Amino acid sequence: MSTPLRVAMVGHAFMGRAHSHAWRTAPRFFDLPLRPELAVLVGRDAGRTAAAAEQLGWAETATDWHAVLERDDVDLVDICTPGDTHAEIAIAALEAGKHVLCEKPLANSVAEAEAMTAAADRAAARGVRAMVGFTYRRVPAIALARQLVAEGRLGTIRHVRAAYLQDWIADPQAPMSWRLEADKAGSGALGDIGAHVVDLTQHITGE
Repeated sequence: MSTPLRVAMVGHAFMGRAHSHAWRTAPRFFDLPLRPELAVLVGRDAGRTAAAAEQLGWAETATDWHAVLERDDVDLVDICTPGDTHAEIAIAALEAGKHVLCEKPLANSVAEAEAMTAAADRAAARGVRAMVGFTYRRVPAIALARQLVAEGRLGTIRHVRAAYLQDWIADPQAPMSWRLEADKAGSGALGDIGAHVVDLTQHITGE
């Protein structure tokens, strides 16, 4: 695992903290072909970004993601920003030859998602990879369910009923979040949480 994978992450709130932890700790548990390096943390506010970088273990900080895409010492861009910014950042990163890991919801509209998919397809022809961060695929229970279906041990799957229960944002004392701003959240809970249900249904059933 001597070859580095130099990561630039855009955004450092809730999912940014989770991703930072994953980048730091994954090599301790898995024999990875590449060695993740937390190279650059990108945020809008220089002071808050510097504080987050120190806390989360990033080597450098920046406030302009466009400039980061021009750097030769960045291999992958990890997008942990609100959904209304995903398409612009992801497409630009792919066109710059950077691998992309994008948080869900992928985009705020079908048109944006289709443009991102087209950019990913073009980049793939050059050996550049892109993926969406559907974390639940790696939950042991999900992996077992997928295996049982693939082996035919549950018979023919004719109907799936799925539910994802989450209520933290219903608390009137919960802090304001971009998820409550329509222009940033896009399809709201359907895209943010429902995306997991749709993805896992397809993942488990192989459809």
